[in-house]
Amino acid sequence: MSKHTATAKDTTTNESALPMAALAGAGAALLALVAIPAPFLLPALRKHCLPYVAANAQQLELLEKACRRRGVRRIVDLGSGDGVVCVELAKRLGAEARGVELNPWLVYYSKYSAWREGVGDLCTFERGDLFKADVSDCDAVALFVVPAMMSDLEKKLARELPRNACVLAARFPLATWTETRHDVHTVKSRGYNVNQLWEYELDPAVR
Repeated sequence: MSKHTATAKDTTTNESALPMAALAGAGAALLALVAIPAPFLLPALRKHCLPYVAANAQQLELLEKACRRRGVRRIVDLGSGDGVVCVELAKRLGAEARGVELNPWLVYYSKYSAWREGVGDLCTFERGDLFKADVSDCDAVALFVVPAMMSDLEKKLARELPRNACVLAARFPLATWTETRHDVHTVKSRGYNVNQLWEYELDPAVR
């Protein structure tokens, strides 16, 4: 085989490989475009849609004060998002904090954030449905959820919470329970003021 013939074959092979590489690259890009947003969009198809909205400084301050006052040592954050509630309570109070979050990307980020902030030994994060989460071993449950979820959450908490545990609901109150305390931050948000915290204790009569 002449050198010219071999070079021509090599050129043909390289040229035929280019479309395959381009096709593979396009496929990978398409897969990424589907896989990354899917965990953020699929919850909208569920009975309850909980949008990701990170807790702000004012809400964290109210929550920290409530936990200090109550001596909370173990807290579960249902719908923990980016993990900031668990991480901050672990940093500020040394509390054991567990987050339950449906979005796997936010779970990964939460674990990284806890490690980065030096509280990886105090924080645990798990992917799961907050309505199926174990709340039987905590002092408190933190809620940063929407009003449409409150009625079903009340039923779950009434069945499963330890008798001496409390519920700390930020932004919105529970549907029917009577709060033992209601705090409003001096810094208010525009429109409906989300910088509020309601505290609840479990009434034995609801069990």
